[in-house]
Amino acid sequence: MKIRNQDPKSGRSCSSAVCAASSTTNRSRSRRNNRLRATTCALAVMAILGTILWHQSWAAAPTAANAYQGLVPGNATLSDVLAQLGPSPLETPSKTDLRYPVAGQPELNDRFYFQNNKLALVTSASPDSRYPTRQRIVEKFGKPEAEITFQTQSYLDYTQQGLRFICDAAGNTTGVLYFAPHPRRIPEGYPNVHVDLRRAEIDPPQATTPPADFLVGASQVSIAPQKFDDIAPDNDQKPTHLAEDLFARAVIFQRGEERVVFIGLDVFGMGMWDVDTVRERLREKGFPNVVVAMSHTHANVDTIGFYGYYPAEYVQQILAQSEQAVMQAAKNLSPVAELKIGSAEMPLAGGRVVDLIRNGRDPGVVDPTVSIVQAIGKDGKPIANLIHLACHPEVIRLRDTRGLSPDFVGTLCNDVTRKLGGQTVFLNGALGGMLTPDTRLRTQAAAEEMGHALAKFVVAAAENAVPSETYDIWLHRRPVEYPVTAEAIIQYLEKAAPKADFAQHRIRSEMNLVWIGDAQFITIPGELLPDLGLEIMSQMPGKLRLIVGLANAELGYMIPSYDFRDGGYEERTGPGAAGGAITRSVGLELAPILPPQRR
Repeated sequence: MKIRNQDPKSGRSCSSAVCAASSTTNRSRSRRNNRLRATTCALAVMAILGTILWHQSWAAAPTAANAYQGLVPGNATLSDVLAQLGPSPLETPSKTDLRYPVAGQPELNDRFYFQNNKLALVTSASPDSRYPTRQRIVEKFGKPEAEITFQTQSYLDYTQQGLRFICDAAGNTTGVLYFAPHPRRIPEGYPNVHVDLRRAEIDPPQATTPPADFLVGASQVSIAPQKFDDIAPDNDQKPTHLAEDLFARAVIFQRGEERVVFIGLDVFGMGMWDVDTVRERLREKGFPNVVVAMSHTHANVDTIGFYGYYPAEYVQQILAQSEQAVMQAAKNLSPVAELKIGSAEMPLAGGRVVDLIRNGRDPGVVDPTVSIVQAIGKDGKPIANLIHLACHPEVIRLRDTRGLSPDFVGTLCNDVTRKLGGQTVFLNGALGGMLTPDTRLRTQAAAEEMGHALAKFVVAAAENAVPSETYDIWLHRRPVEYPVTAEAIIQYLEKAAPKADFAQHRIRSEMNLVWIGDAQFITIPGELLPDLGLEIMSQMPGKLRLIVGLANAELGYMIPSYDFRDGGYEERTGPGAAGGAITRSVGLELAPILPPQRR
């Protein structure tokens, strides 16, 4: 009898021989299936492990030194920034002007700049844990490529790393600028690779009584157009109007027979031949030492004629009213009980004065100082406030608004006068290349808001002001001559300048050294870049040091030789490559000169 077995696969009965054969076959299939399943599992495990290891290696990869929260300038796009940070909560007129409030400090913000849809620059006031202090920065990157030390803060330049830093006096980092690495901005070994503007601690000034013949008078006269039909070439298609009054503001400092006059004009600029006209008229009336300083508001018409149209009648009106302002100031001359000088530093959080001033050419290079020379009358009230800071008044532009305005300068002067008393006169500084407003909007209201904010710093400077220990009044002239190589400037000067002033493509002008008590001024006939202005200031011995831009002429941008960029905007609108070097040389020659009474 044959024993019947069960087929393990089908469950049917079978003979022993058949079942044995079937069992062997099935075991072989099972082993193959097991091997296949094991291989599949191994491959899956390897894939999972590979993914985990890839993510771990990605997470462990070092973040670029110049990355802002992982966003690398030059690589990150506008979409990347929006995906990571979300829409900007602060209103701006441009979709590519993104600003994000600093956590815990809503008065500050980080600003993002884009070029060709790529992140180009971040000026950040937010802390970066990698760079908490100056010490850590220097330990990581070594000595700065360039450095500017102000009284209460400093600027550290690591352009080759794509980084610049602002540190406070205690060495804590208050701002970081992130951008794509570039060759160093200032050549190694250049004299101004480190500019130190600090003053050593000195004894409190001794109160001194001004001489009886030390007098100050001030006044202002409107220079608003009396008619508008011919002040701009397109006025018939796009009529202009007066959005805010424009002024010639004048102050006279007099001691005995010595007189120095400052006139601050709410104008875009003026040719030196027109400035010389009013200076000559005033010379004939007993005022041989006159500095005509232009605010450079972009909300007034082109009174230079650089863009092709020259409003001759309006220019003559400005000259006449400037003369009138000086003569009124002369009638107001009064004895002085005290001459005071003071300054204050605006915070450079993120390498800019947030919502007020930034450098559009060399980010982070900003002069944060506001200054005041204040004459106090015998009644204890201010006679005049001569105020100074460096920034283009271009919150608004005439081509956009058609409303003539002094920009932020008007509200600034009005606020200072209202809060301190006296007549306020504004002087601009080394504003070139390109100290410009950091406001979010470009409106008359935004300009006024900026003026209000700046006035608070001026008032703080007045509150910290100290008496001048000297009462010298002195002005020294130094002729300068610039070779002109920029084609646009050549074409303009060939049409506008008297032949005696512009011969063989060389333009004549002058720089002035002025002392008013302990305050020292050096005037510049154009728009000096802050690098050069700060370097000259560092060599000036005055207790208060001021570079006055657009003074007695507007010849355009004066650029350091190491920073001259062929084809750049500032390069096309200045005398040329030699302009900065000549101005620097003359400025450094004038800087150490004391008035005759102190030699």
